[in-house]
Amino acid sequence: MSLAFSRYTIFCRDLAASLAFYRDTLGLVIVEEKTLSGPMAGGLLQLPACTMRIALLAADSDGPVIVGLFQISDTPLQQLQPPLGQPAHGQSALVLATDRFDALHAALVQGGYRFLTPPLAYPKPNASARTPAGLYREMIVYDPDNIPVSLMQIDPLPSSVAQPGADV
Repeated sequence: MSLAFSRYTIFCRDLAASLAFYRDTLGLVIVEEKTLSGPMAGGLLQLPACTMRIALLAADSDGPVIVGLFQISDTPLQQLQPPLGQPAHGQSALVLATDRFDALHAALVQGGYRFLTPPLAYPKPNASARTPAGLYREMIVYDPDNIPVSLMQIDPLPSSVAQPGADV
């Protein structure tokens, strides 16, 4: 059996607000846009006939899709009220790696976005099979639909931390 990641789909309330966050602030690019209407648009999601505006976003124009933004209209949807201030069982979060940590933080602050976790750093002195050693910098911000989005950058460890037995 084979499974592979395809995309993280967000059923957003306001496509323009979500694009302002994911495209304009985080820097993802739209690689496909489409609108589906009618009974088949809602059929997959067990909805009546509706209109579905879709924007698929990637890190660059040739990269794989990371996020799918779906705005559904012409039929009412329930509104989730995710907890703010701490995670809850069953809640999901999108985690993105970046090499523009400081610039993204500045843009998020300027955009007035709310943070669950302001920027912090923690050392990982030893590499594992799946994650490298490094100074992990991470922040968690809420998107316009209150989905936690973690932004992470892994920098080289300072030499004092890289030494065995060094104080962290």
